[in-house]
Amino acid sequence: MPSRRSAIFCALATADALLAAAGRDRERWLTKPLLMPALMPGRSRAAQRALALSWAGDVALLGSGDAAFQAGLVSFLASHLAWIRALRQQPGAGCLRASPVLAVPPLAAAVAVNAWLWPRTGNLRIPVVVYSGALLAMALTALDQGSPTATAGGMLFLISDSLLALRKFSVADPPTGDGLVMATYAAAQALLAASTS
Repeated sequence: MPSRRSAIFCALATADALLAAAGRDRERWLTKPLLMPALMPGRSRAAQRALALSWAGDVALLGSGDAAFQAGLVSFLASHLAWIRALRQQPGAGCLRASPVLAVPPLAAAVAVNAWLWPRTGNLRIPVVVYSGALLAMALTALDQGSPTATAGGMLFLISDSLLALRKFSVADPPTGDGLVMATYAAAQALLAASTS
């Protein structure tokens, strides 16, 4: 049964990423809202809470305009806090205390992205910085587990959301950008869920 659920999630994630890359937003109402529910069975209550909040963010970001973006930002901020809690409930934390240098690449990436975003985010500047802090904290918490699965999930989430922010606040908007955002996002969620089962 777990392998069947994994296959269903992979099929949904692939379909949604392809639809996103093709700009087929209407059809994505059929795929994107099913992604997080497909990951929920068999997960801890804390992981299910994080996935449910991510689901709310997914649905919000299917809309357009600043209100939809802000609703997605709030939902995913809460999701990152929930992932932090879910990850901290797992055994094995302490990797960063033993090797703090491991935190340098994600910290440097977050500083670079926020430096680029700062003059471009206007009245969303402070919410974006707060959100970015929660995202970075989640990625570092995942890294601290010493689990390759958790680490990959946290880093892919950092990459996915950085790509989304760079596209949102950039003049250039490559048509296939949403596909890459969704592919890295879906992989991140699946890896985080697997690391907290």
